[in-house]
Amino acid sequence: MIAHMFKVGEVVRPHPSCRVLPHDVFRILRLLPATAGGVPLYCIKSETEMIERVVEQNAIEAAPR
Repeated sequence: MIAHMFKVGEVVRPHPSCRVLPHDVFRILRLLPATAGGVPLYCIKSETEMIERVVEQNAIEAAPR
């Protein structure tokens, strides 16, 4: 199983290969259990949207500061 790479409160953006997330910055709200395949999951939220999303670790990357 892969360890979570991001922490709660960190700011991330969609990985360039990710086509399902809007091009926005998101904040990590919660660390979730990994998928059956061992990929860590995160609950994220954009400041411009009202919804929370669940994404796999490989769909996001650290946002530039």
